[in-house]
Amino acid sequence: MSRDTEGLLRIMAERDLQPVLSWRNHPEVRRYMFNSGEISWGEHVTWFAAASTNPRKHLLVFEQGGVLQGFINFSESASGGIAEWGFHAAPDAPKGTGKHMLALALNHGFTHLGLHKISAQVLQGNPRSLALHRKLGFMEEGCLREQHGDGASYQSVYCFGLLQREWQASKSAAQDCAI
Repeated sequence: MSRDTEGLLRIMAERDLQPVLSWRNHPEVRRYMFNSGEISWGEHVTWFAAASTNPRKHLLVFEQGGVLQGFINFSESASGGIAEWGFHAAPDAPKGTGKHMLALALNHGFTHLGLHKISAQVLQGNPRSLALHRKLGFMEEGCLREQHGDGASYQSVYCFGLLQREWQASKSAAQDCAI
């Protein structure tokens, strides 16, 4: 699907269900999720059956050296060309996997899916994701103060967006610097 010298981004298949679920249920991954509860195998299979046949959902996995290392989900909204993404790397993925995986995913979203904008919502308690979005060129579009409650406390939710033209400009600038 999308490949470079460091990895491959491809459509998620049934064979990927078990590793993606085990990552999602890992305590270090689910603590940053809006729904931090464990997902059952049945719930996961039902979700995949519905999402993988929905033309507005794009489920992708990232491989490096033939080893599955991460998951990305684009969910297009009703208005054309706008999608929200979510992702997680394998808990034992090498350092830097997330940034590399997401750079490939942005390329896929803007080039192959023809998206105009990719948006994200990040919990304030997830500083690595907040920093990663900023590093990837996302603009902070707002903060929903104490928007998410888990029964014990409330967290603010930061809203991010990246437009195709902003991504293209940053990609061109990076290429110019490399010359």
